[in-house]
Amino acid sequence: MFGKPYADYVRFQMPVLIAITVVGLARLALSLAGMPNSVVKYVSITVVALAGVLYYGLRVGPSGFGGYKQLLPLIFNQTVLLNGIAILGIGVAVMGLPNIYDAPEFRGPGGGATTSPAVHALAHLFIGNIVGTLLFWGLGSLVMLIGGRPRK
Repeated sequence: MFGKPYADYVRFQMPVLIAITVVGLARLALSLAGMPNSVVKYVSITVVALAGVLYYGLRVGPSGFGGYKQLLPLIFNQTVLLNGIAILGIGVAVMGLPNIYDAPEFRGPGGGATTSPAVHALAHLFIGNIVGTLLFWGLGSLVMLIGGRPRK
């Protein structure tokens, strides 16, 4: 992919993928354990993902890993993982175990109280992965432009 084996991308970003997984599953576990959403919302995989985007933007170029093209699969991988964990949480809620991932206040614009779990999961699958990847790639590219220039 863009001149590199896929395994190189995963190897480069493994610490970030592990952090997203740990935080995402901790968020689910805390919610299922009965912690209020007002507390659990601060255990944020989005914040971890943003940190990953900043890290990639600063490290991809100087490390010799690549440039803007190589940034895109890194962002895509973490976005798919992030949205996959959210979809897992929505599925768990549908099976009768309510949790923060499908709480009405987190289902989208206007509180999402009328949004079904299926629509919410599909939004994560399509909008979250496509739009999220492009927005994060734009941010990572800006960071790369400003502070993560490739070594010469």
